[in-house]
Amino acid sequence: MTPSGRKKRLPKDAKPVTISLAGRERILLNLIEVRRQQRTEDRDSPSEIVADALLHYWTDVEKMPLEQVEALLQPEPEAKSTSNVTEITRKENA
Repeated sequence: MTPSGRKKRLPKDAKPVTISLAGRERILLNLIEVRRQQRTEDRDSPSEIVADALLHYWTDVEKMPLEQVEALLQPEPEAKSTSNVTEITRKENA
């Protein structure tokens, strides 16, 4: 849960990005958010709306099947276990 009490829905590997939107685009994003909330849809955050719009672009504008879009994406990297232990080699007196 986030401090505001909302369930965090972004993947753990999500990275923040910065985009700049003009007034019209901010209003449109807000309208989509409000409509999704009114319909009690789960994907109503700005991040989820943009992610859905990107997928929509590839599938509807570029006419690419979802399977082909998925093939464009890099496979998820395997989780590596990291250790906080550092090995120090000792120099012997000559």
